[in-house]
Amino acid sequence: MFFCITRTLSNSLETVLASVSLFYWLSHKGSSRGVQAGSRKMALSVAALACIVRPTSAITWLYLGILEFIQAYDRFKFLFLEVVPIGILVIILSCWLDWWMYGSWVFAPLNFLKFNLLSSGGDYYGTHKWHWYFSQGFPAMLFTFLPFSLIGIFHSKEWRLSGLIAWVLGVYSILGHKEFRFVLSMLPFALMFSGYFLANVSGDQSHDHKQKRLSFFCIRCPSRKYLVLFLIATNVPMALYMSLVHQVSDSS
Repeated sequence: MFFCITRTLSNSLETVLASVSLFYWLSHKGSSRGVQAGSRKMALSVAALACIVRPTSAITWLYLGILEFIQAYDRFKFLFLEVVPIGILVIILSCWLDWWMYGSWVFAPLNFLKFNLLSSGGDYYGTHKWHWYFSQGFPAMLFTFLPFSLIGIFHSKEWRLSGLIAWVLGVYSILGHKEFRFVLSMLPFALMFSGYFLANVSGDQSHDHKQKRLSFFCIRCPSRKYLVLFLIATNVPMALYMSLVHQVSDSS
């Protein structure tokens, strides 16, 4: 996170937009119908912008869109009165901006897909095994948060988010060329599960049922204070190194 998000990478903006759009997307669940419609439209607008910035963001929203279409009571209104109009509007805006910058009509997302998907142009920069994101890439990104995220995922009922992470990692695993930054947008959601775990850990194991469920894995787990100190001690040095030393630009 500290290596990518501090740099002017399109993946950094994609991650921010994914977090904002998912916030609005999940907040419309369980709200009144008026609030639901407003939050859902805001989420779709930000998601459409993310897909223009990085067309691969469509991987995320294909998963969420299919779930919504299956579960929504107003599925056809959702598709034809929200998804299609917002998508067309953002595509028109994107084409106009590309025409203004390039001086000719260019649909940049199509060129992006042609190079990265249809022609496998990214393979020129190296390839990894299909399981790399699961076995090395994403675990390395989580670093010492990994065990906390796994426990949080196991005990959380938010299967949509954990399923989203697995879906995105799985789709990206199909491509030969793999990089940490490609799945950066999933990192905040994995860290949310770490927060869920830490929020339910304390020295007192006599709390509610949810606390008792987590205590099954944490019988000898240190208190929350020591776990947080452990995360700070292991992540702050890495954050400083990644932000200030590793691949730093030559100011001269």
